Amino acid sequence: MMRFSRLPRLVTATLGIFLGLATLAPLPFAIVLPGEAQNIFKGVISFKGLTNYPASGRIDLMSIRVTNPDAWILGPELVYSWISGNRAVYPKSAIYPPGTSTEEESKQAKEDMVKSQDTAIVAAVNYLQTHPEILAETKSQGVERANQLDTKKIVFKTGETGGPSGGLVFSIGLVELLTEKDLLQKRHIAGTGTITARGVVGPIGGINEKIMSAQKVGATIFFAPVDNAEEISNIPDGIKVVTVATLAQAINYLERSGR
Repeated sequence: MMRFSRLPRLVTATLGIFLGLATLAPLPFAIVLPGEAQNIFKGVISFKGLTNYPASGRIDLMSIRVTNPDAWILGPELVYSWISGNRAVYPKSAIYPPGTSTEEESKQAKEDMVKSQDTAIVAAVNYLQTHPEILAETKSQGVERANQLDTKKIVFKTGETGGPSGGLVFSIGLVELLTEKDLLQKRHIAGTGTITARGVVGPIGGINEKIMSAQKVGATIFFAPVDNAEEISNIPDGIKVVTVATLAQAINYLERSGR
């Protein structure tokens, strides 16, 4: 048998102080929260003398909110984030390169956004030029229109949103607006993913938070990179997640499912 005695008051007080300080000590983690949804058909895409057609549906550009690189998370906030259903906690090193400042990260995010827009334009134009049949009622008309597409006549304006993950959504939106065919069929879709000039879709961060945000604003279809498939969990009711590897797969899905 073992007998336990109470710790001396001084020891108890000292331990309490250390525990309190540990709770308030800053920790090297980052918190990811759902962000906003931006309808890219409202003031985001514009054309300079390029024939385009109004969309019948809606496509949302999704974002996430992440604590900045200079922020240190305190114990209570970390615990709350762990038990919260709409937050995710990651080691700071998994999101930001060592030594990155908030200013540097903001600058990089804006550069990534501009690059993703430029690449999305090329990807969409390449897709349309290799699939001219969806540009017009006849293939010959489509070929003629495809040859007239000028990437310099397409302009994006996304405000403060940054990062490379809007590429897929931008490309889908451009294909919808530049074709006579109604791909959306009055549907509300959303999505995320980087894009290459050849239309290859790449993975992004915060996939579950973006799906959650999309469902909350009423989207019923969400396009996600196939490389993020294993991370996707707890899909909310009312939204269908479609994983794609290319822009062509996303367009094909819209054509088939809209019939």
